[in-house]
Amino acid sequence: MPSMPGSPAAWPPEALDARLRALHDQPGAAAELSRLHQQAMAHHSDPRARRFHLTQAWVFALEAGDTARCAQLEADLKALGGL
Repeated sequence: MPSMPGSPAAWPPEALDARLRALHDQPGAAAELSRLHQQAMAHHSDPRARRFHLTQAWVFALEAGDTARCAQLEADLKALGGL
């Protein structure tokens, strides 16, 4: 699936969801999945949906070995009542 232009935060939710689904089957996509799940959180107002996407972002950051991103995501999750 080709990348869409612009920041994922500006993508319509349907395009972001399609990109996330396509990447879940791709090896080596953990860093991008983490980034996209964090962007997907911005499309939700429900705290449970926001925590879901932040948790997914955190898991994929762990998989990618991005310790700085993990620390920030952990702080964000705790602020939303997660972890």
